[in-house]
This record gives sequence, structure tokens and C-alpha cells, in this order.
Amino acid sequence: MIKLETQDIVNVTKKQIAGIFKMEPLELRFVNDFQGEKYLLTNDKLHLSNQHYWAKVMECVFADNHIRPVLMCEVLYFLRNEFLESDIKLSFSFDFADGANGEANAMAEVSFHDSPELQPGEIAELIDFALALQDKQWFQELTEKYKLLTA
Repeated sequence: MIKLETQDIVNVTKKQIAGIFKMEPLELRFVNDFQGEKYLLTNDKLHLSNQHYWAKVMECVFADNHIRPVLMCEVLYFLRNEFLESDIKLSFSFDFADGANGEANAMAEVSFHDSPELQPGEIAELIDFALALQDKQWFQELTEKYKLLTA
């Protein structure tokens, strides 16, 4: 699993927008006009997650001052394009304690589907490799897995 912070998410979103729309974004900025999400505001803070699929979270500014909204579902799509074979938990937090221009933060947890099933012959090769490395713990783990598969 890897964690992405605000700037990482902005960078991936810019890259994906440029690739998909064939236009380089000049700016990607967080929005502060949450019409339909006002009910989620608590203590001047707004928290959005994957379930807030249709929330507008950013605006993308292109040349000639063309502005396009960026929805939560699009950011999820861009992250899934960047990190194939993964589950993504995305959250945006907006702090309005200092007024309408509050601070915005984004965070994503990317979990990969990377637990391949090995065949007994492949595990036997890894057991030999673990012996060569003198890695006792890995040797024991592989031996247990081998016993389970061949029993």
C-alpha cells in the first residue's frame, strides 16, 4: 500500500487530464463552492470520500481561460489509470475556519492486488533461493506454503 498526499494527487490528476484531453492544464485548484455537500459541513470542516462520487472537488484551468470542473469520480478514475490493479480510498478535507478560502487537503491510500498464487515448483525454487540467502524466516514461510499446496 502507498499513501499519496495532496501534491501527489494534483500531479497525477494534471498528468491524466493532459493525456486524456490532449490539453495541458495551466492550473488545477481546489473549489470552495459545495452546493450539494453543505450538509456534510461540521465545525467549519468538510470531509469527502469515495462515496461522494459526484462532488466537484477541483477546477482545471486551460489556455484561453477555459475552466472545467473536476469531480471526485474523475480523480478516482485518474488515480486508477495511474495505479492499475489497485483499490483506492480517496478523501478530500476542506477547512473553512478562516473563511471561504480555506485550506484543502487530499489523501489517497492505494492498495495493490499483488498476491499472486505460486505453483509448487515455483515455491520450491524460492525455497532453494531462501537457503542460498540463508534467510531462515522466508525459508520457513515458503516451506509451510509448499506443504499446504502439496498435501
